[in-house]
Amino acid sequence: MQDTQESITREALSWLFCIVAALAASGCAGGGAVSAPSAYLPSTAQQPAAAQQQQAPTSADRITTASSSANRTPASCLAGATPAPVPAGGPLGAGRLIAAWGATVGGSAKAPTNGSVRDMAQVSLGGTALRIRLINPDTANPLVVCSAYVGLQKTNPGAALVTGSSRQITFNHGKPGITLPPNTPYVYSDAIPFTVKPQQIIAVSMYLSATTAATASNATWNSSYATASGAGDETRDESGASFTTNMSGSTFDATFGTGQQEDLQQGSTYALAAIDVQTTEANGAVVGLGSSTFQGYESQQDEYDHVLDLLGADINADIPAGKRKGLVNEGLSGDSLYVALPGRFARDVLTQTGVTGVIIYDVNDMDPQNGQTLAQVESNYKLAVSEAHAHHIRVFCSTWAPESISDVAEITTAERSQLNQWILNSGTCDDTVDWATVLADPNVPQTYNPLYFSDSIHPNAAGHAAMANATPVKRWFEAGGYP
Repeated sequence: MQDTQESITREALSWLFCIVAALAASGCAGGGAVSAPSAYLPSTAQQPAAAQQQQAPTSADRITTASSSANRTPASCLAGATPAPVPAGGPLGAGRLIAAWGATVGGSAKAPTNGSVRDMAQVSLGGTALRIRLINPDTANPLVVCSAYVGLQKTNPGAALVTGSSRQITFNHGKPGITLPPNTPYVYSDAIPFTVKPQQIIAVSMYLSATTAATASNATWNSSYATASGAGDETRDESGASFTTNMSGSTFDATFGTGQQEDLQQGSTYALAAIDVQTTEANGAVVGLGSSTFQGYESQQDEYDHVLDLLGADINADIPAGKRKGLVNEGLSGDSLYVALPGRFARDVLTQTGVTGVIIYDVNDMDPQNGQTLAQVESNYKLAVSEAHAHHIRVFCSTWAPESISDVAEITTAERSQLNQWILNSGTCDDTVDWATVLADPNVPQTYNPLYFSDSIHPNAAGHAAMANATPVKRWFEAGGYP
């Protein structure tokens, strides 16, 4: 049964196969030339033949393209929108940058005209500095960020910040803003001093130009906020009063590639796709690559109670500092492993900072609309493991959850049971957990336990907790460090 109730298009992922154009401009400081942002280059297998002479990056590598005055994207911030002076840089603290939060591309959405957005994200690691990762998969429009700030959320949910917590984010060695050309898979900001605790919710605020068509990422069932059009630069508004629109509301203008209005109750972030934290607490990061259960379907809005959030808390409680792992959620509604492998696996897993492991929970491959056979699904797992191992990344796998009685016929009991036994016993994955047994009705094992059942597909909040409680936290998140 498909692991979502929405129709998800795949066009939003097609940009991954494009190479980032060598052009950039500050977009906010008069349009002067700056060095282009660091950006991901697809592996040689995904590049055009002319590009295959270049070395494919590892999970720790980035390439930097040269600025070209002929191809420079013109600045388009509004006249008179002068960002505050960039503060002097300070010490970043001990440790190294490790991925502590993430969200995958979920579609596109329109920014408020001459307005600001405030993305909320709960980081899995504490540290003394951070940097953000922005995306622009839009094929036609640049994403112009005129200014950006980060602060600590005051009360969850809500757009207000802890007084005095705001710090300016800079780009390209101290610039106050950045332009992302069309088809930019991602860029990173500068790392800036900013103290944060594990499981703390931080706010990334961006002032976007009038011509920006910002992109949205699927987040993890939390609210983010936007000002009204015409509000201007409200990135330093710690009261939150200017952020009058909840981006999780159905009135927010986001088509997600379908051409129809969607209810974003699950929450989305504008352009923000990852946060890295400078930390001594962790020696690597683990990515959750999955479908809508990982995204957070049927967990509770703004409660951060889905399985990956709960595992993030368990990591910090059960594993000593220095050996922990950051946790990055790359759940995507309707996703399947055979679709993720040609593109999303490289972008969302292999390029995360300090990645040492991946949890695979894509459970839609054998749906009738996807048409994958049992043998093909097993082959997909083997390909994913092979690719991960080539990058020194461990792979953790779970059995597929049961279905409701009304849906169990879509994937036969025999197919599901055979696949689950193969996952547990084949030795293909580096470690496994039997979430199917955890969630199953003991009297009708192929269906959900009513205590953990929400809709026809997903576990409820109690089911998410049961999955987290069954996961071997020390085995999965203590062993193995980033070199």
